Amino acid sequence: MNTYIKILMLLGFFTIFLLSSCKDPVSPKADITVLYGIQNKGLPEINTPVEGAIVTVYANSTEDKPGYIDPYNKTEEIVKTTDASGRCSFDFPIENILLVKAEKPQKFGNVSDTLYGEDVLSLREDKISNKTIHLRQFKSTLE
Repeated sequence: MNTYIKILMLLGFFTIFLLSSCKDPVSPKADITVLYGIQNKGLPEINTPVEGAIVTVYANSTEDKPGYIDPYNKTEEIVKTTDASGRCSFDFPIENILLVKAEKPQKFGNVSDTLYGEDVLSLREDKISNKTIHLRQFKSTLE
């Protein structure tokens, strides 16, 4: 009888251990922060949060297979706008490597231009990926 109780306790321990270790992974999340990264007359100081920046994430949606997405041949794009703290968040179904770009239209007297910045974001399950993008170039200099 004593051996029978020990075997039941051992089986109960292994059952609890196996059930607690088999949890589903949490989908990847990304927190993007956009800051000014250029000093220019009429702009706030460097590293000041950018409210109202347009953040675009280019995501690959091919049959749950992760991979880098080319911005010219993209299959999907997700667009959000930053809040007063210069932040926005994204949720994704799978791990992936993504291109993130941020833009903020600016007006300098009679001239309008767009501040621009981009980076690559790597997503992992069970993690929140934090990325800071500095707006450092004017879009007119890229064209």
